[in-house]
Amino acid sequence: DLFHKIVASAGCDAGVDGYIHERMGGAPDHPMTLAFPEGEYLKGLVVMRRNTP
Repeated sequence: DLFHKIVASAGCDAGVDGYIHERMGGAPDHPMTLAFPEGEYLKGLVVMRRNTP
């Protein structure tokens, strides 16, 4: 999705090699409907930086 692409692009621009450790979103009491995918605005990524020599 666009959010993932933006985070990946920012990492590349910063010269950071990392990986997605966890994806986060809205709680189960905050469902997203198929008719309104824009409701999936609660997003988060835990990105871990790889060790570089």
